[in-house]
Amino acid sequence: RRMMRASWVFALFILLWATAVCARDVDPYKILDVSRRANDGEIKRAYRKLSLRYHPDKQQGKSTEDVERAQDRFVKIQKAYEVLSDAGKRRNYDMTGYADPKDAYTKQQGEPSNGRRRGAAPGAAGRGGWDTGGKFGGFGFTQADPINSETTNLTPQNFAKTVLKSNKPWLVQIYHDGSEMCQRVAPVWEQTARAMDGVARLGRVNIALYPELVAKVAPLHPFSSSHVNPRDLPVVVGFPRNCGAFWCRRKYRGMMKESALSAFAMDHLAGYEDVPALTRESLATFLEGDPKKVKFVYFNSRAGPASPLLRRAATEYRNDVSVAQVHYKQSEAAYWIRKHGMHTPPAVLVLKEAGEKIIEQDVTGKDKLKALLIEHKLQILPELRSSSLKSTGCQPGGLVRVCVAAIGVDGFHFTTARDTLRAVKMTLQSPSSPSATLSAALEHKELSMVWIDARRQRGVREALFAGDEHIPRIVAMRFHGGEEKMDLSTYDGSMIRADIAAWISNIFEGDDEGMVSGVEFPKLAVDSLGFYEQALRFQGSTLSWAQYFGAELVYMSIEAGPAVPVGMILTVVMIPMLFQRPKRRKKPMRKRSEMDQDAVIELNDDALECLKEQHMKSLVVMMFIESSEDDQETFKKLRNAFWREPILSFGVVNIRKASGWSDFAESSGAAAGSVLVWHPMRTKFQIIGSGDGTIPHPVLCSKIEKILDGMSSWQDGVWPVQAKT
Repeated sequence: RRMMRASWVFALFILLWATAVCARDVDPYKILDVSRRANDGEIKRAYRKLSLRYHPDKQQGKSTEDVERAQDRFVKIQKAYEVLSDAGKRRNYDMTGYADPKDAYTKQQGEPSNGRRRGAAPGAAGRGGWDTGGKFGGFGFTQADPINSETTNLTPQNFAKTVLKSNKPWLVQIYHDGSEMCQRVAPVWEQTARAMDGVARLGRVNIALYPELVAKVAPLHPFSSSHVNPRDLPVVVGFPRNCGAFWCRRKYRGMMKESALSAFAMDHLAGYEDVPALTRESLATFLEGDPKKVKFVYFNSRAGPASPLLRRAATEYRNDVSVAQVHYKQSEAAYWIRKHGMHTPPAVLVLKEAGEKIIEQDVTGKDKLKALLIEHKLQILPELRSSSLKSTGCQPGGLVRVCVAAIGVDGFHFTTARDTLRAVKMTLQSPSSPSATLSAALEHKELSMVWIDARRQRGVREALFAGDEHIPRIVAMRFHGGEEKMDLSTYDGSMIRADIAAWISNIFEGDDEGMVSGVEFPKLAVDSLGFYEQALRFQGSTLSWAQYFGAELVYMSIEAGPAVPVGMILTVVMIPMLFQRPKRRKKPMRKRSEMDQDAVIELNDDALECLKEQHMKSLVVMMFIESSEDDQETFKKLRNAFWREPILSFGVVNIRKASGWSDFAESSGAAAGSVLVWHPMRTKFQIIGSGDGTIPHPVLCSKIEKILDGMSSWQDGVWPVQAKT
């Protein structure tokens, strides 16, 4: 047995030496089955668990193949832990893919670089053909092994469908297998793909194979038809969701680091909201924020930006949850233990209504964090909205059999009803629940309790709410499988928890007393942002695009010279000038003389005939007189008040001289001194009063103002016909 152990030790030594000297560094994160963001405690626990499982002493009684396989795995576990337990080696691996950067240089120098692929026939050219002079792909690179990647290979055939029409953002890398920088950043690219966690998808385009596609994805500058300079590879370009065309691309100009690439995708492509980093001083203010929202605080032992999962949750659950993160420092451990009972980070603090606090310790892994976000994204008694229908289950066709809702508008009575229903739910969820049936129903999502704003949800108010909306109601909706119809019952008792719980129990068990059958489930109003929130979003989007285009102009002037941006700026300035209409010269305004102010035109037969022919052009204001001695002072003031109005024509008509007007005055009820206004069609008129002083001048002015505003009624009448001479 001792000889067997000694042989195992010798074999392990040989394997460790061979791995350290000859083998390319494998991914230690995969071997230990931990995430890239794992802390030292998580790595140590994973190492101990796997070491115990694959230790040679645990392989007795197994076949030779199983023993050799376990030995190989045990060596890899030791090597992986050696890399990840050392901060320097771990940092080197994250950046280059090697625990020791010298290995990368040594192994690259040792690889063949004779201009042809390894294993190719002598004299055969490498990728790029005989006329490349031994340069890889015609871009000045020497032959190298392909850079393998788990991300999508993009081609001209699949790019439009895969990227431009995708409902997810995309990060696209332009690369070349012979580029040394592309080889160096390959591990960073793979790390970014794993860290995105569904936020964005990653793909690559090989410039040696598809230069035409690269010219569209990453041109030399926005107005160029040439592809990017190969010496600048790798180049990363972002495409937002449902982009549809190449013009909406955004070029990434930061460092090739996982955190920077993730931040670019979340900020500029996905549009995710930022998660604030709090201290123990600012945490108290955060917890006292909007009382309608759940407070979700993630405590992490490692400082850094928020994970994509947290930012995605902060965006998708923005109506119900406020998300933040706190750096848990060991120097502040005593404070967190005393204040919140937080002793094992990463941990989660959830604060809901009624002061309910939930602490989850040792939240390792994104799956557990995601489960907590889904479980606690709603309040104890959530509001029923169109966006929360699926989460609450309060709709026909789901698992929920009975949905109990408090309906009303904000006020003392509605707050009381809501608090009472919340207390009933908390009582049913407690260990001392008075009804085991309802407790099980809540646990298995067969019973749901919500509240509804009757003022916002008009459809619910009209369908389920009877009477004064300021008097709250508690209703129960009982669903029948996939049917759209439901049974409805309204609680008419006192606000006592035990009575409400008993009423809910009777309905859940099938009691039909007081039930109204065949009620259609109301349609909920679509959630919409308020004006202030829309203005803030528009401002943020506008500033983001302005900053991006400003930066692109600067880069364009550097890369392509100042001619392109200057020409673009001049074009933007000149376009409005081309479509601008020439300004009309204002006609000089004629000044009125004292003679004009006193003169009133007397309309003879020729003038009246002319005004009749000019129909649809002006309103005619006329005053009937019998002689030139009649009082016309009020009519003159009326004319002076509206003399600037181009649509009005003023004049007096002598009904004794003008043919046909005497009969018209007699038939219409007008007399000498009457003031009439004729419609432009000359088939309608209106008598507004008398211009001889019996009616005040302001009264006549107000009536003409109403006519000009279209607020007066007309009498039917025909413009008198003058006799032919």
